[in-house]
Amino acid sequence: MATTKYKIAEQVQRLLMSNPSISGRFELNEIKILVGQVANQILKADYFGVNLPEGDTIPQNCMVYTYDNVAVTTYKTSLSRATLPSIPVSLPRNMGVLHVSKTNAIDEPFIPIPTSMYGIVKPQDLLGDLSGLISYEVVGKDIIFNTNLPGQSVNAVYIRLVGVDINTVTDYEILPLTADMEAQVITQVFNILVQTPKDTKPFDERE
Repeated sequence: MATTKYKIAEQVQRLLMSNPSISGRFELNEIKILVGQVANQILKADYFGVNLPEGDTIPQNCMVYTYDNVAVTTYKTSLSRATLPSIPVSLPRNMGVLHVSKTNAIDEPFIPIPTSMYGIVKPQDLLGDLSGLISYEVVGKDIIFNTNLPGQSVNAVYIRLVGVDINTVTDYEILPLTADMEAQVITQVFNILVQTPKDTKPFDERE
């Protein structure tokens, strides 16, 4: 579900209106600041600091977002796929998709294959099965795996994507939040504001 900071802040503001004692204490701009902070926390955002070879540069204000349980489904019988929970920034060699692994083995990442290259690798005797390792390629909004993960009782994967710091996006840019995450942000922001004592602010108001 596509959402924005402005949309979430409006939803929180409507919830606050049900409590007259606090409904007038927080302006929409203040709520938007808190939405960005809580959203980054829920996404487990870390600053992205990797130097790429060959002179490639990383856009400013990039962060790494973590998604713990991204659903995987069988695809074309012998393969499987997962839909990206958000669209990463465009980086050389699809590095916007920084890490993919089983949720219970995050120290054993799958092998990224450049788009359309698996069809070239597969016929090679020594490379075709990648020594039994799991590989993937990014195709549009999907990640395609070289094996049927649900057939191995793997129904979800752990993904880390490179995205833009939510605190730096405009009010109307789409946020990299799933529907469940959006609901979490609304609930947490509302609870923080409700519990904030008078004459105090729960966040840094500097823009």
